[in-house]
Amino acid sequence: MDHRGHGGSEAPTSVDAYSIPIFASDVHTLLDYLGITKCCLVGHSMGGFIALQLALDHPHLISSLVLVDTSSGWVDIPGYAALQAKLYEIARRDGMEAAFEYNAQHNPLAQKRFGKYPELRHISKRRMCETSVDGYIYAGRAILQRQEVTARLGEISVPTLVVVGDEDDPFRQPSEVLAKNIPNARLHVVPQAIHSPQEERPKAFNELLIRFFAEVEAS
Repeated sequence: MDHRGHGGSEAPTSVDAYSIPIFASDVHTLLDYLGITKCCLVGHSMGGFIALQLALDHPHLISSLVLVDTSSGWVDIPGYAALQAKLYEIARRDGMEAAFEYNAQHNPLAQKRFGKYPELRHISKRRMCETSVDGYIYAGRAILQRQEVTARLGEISVPTLVVVGDEDDPFRQPSEVLAKNIPNARLHVVPQAIHSPQEERPKAFNELLIRFFAEVEAS
């Protein structure tokens, strides 16, 4: 789904309209509207923060969980805060395309990703340009201000698959924390993937999900 401020969804212009619990509430509202009372929830990066929040707030909705390159707490990425502040400034002044180009040139993770998978540059640029300036900035601030939920991971009882790219250095250790502290979880490291294995290694990622879904269904 497109979260508020992203893609085709509306973009509130108040910073108070963005937080991880609010995003999770949006997902809950959508599931209710669609009449979905049970689902396997898949969340990547920020979507993983949201999936964790929803699983904790509304455990009856979740039959199984897939967490991709995400974390339950703060991830220390050197230089990240300064880079984000610069990107917010550029987005406000020059627009989202300019912010994308700056990030592509100055973010080591983006440089690594587009160097290894150049075909994903256009996709990533289009996605970022479909995000509103308010949505981009306020969602980013929501990530920085989110509450750590590591101490509550033991509350999640459903089968959980934790996935991380083997070259996603900032999220390898947080992924291990997830797999260790969620009682019915296991970790799968995707070779040659960076931060988005569903895009960088789609065949391997899809096969992994299909196997996991089959195991959950069989149990």
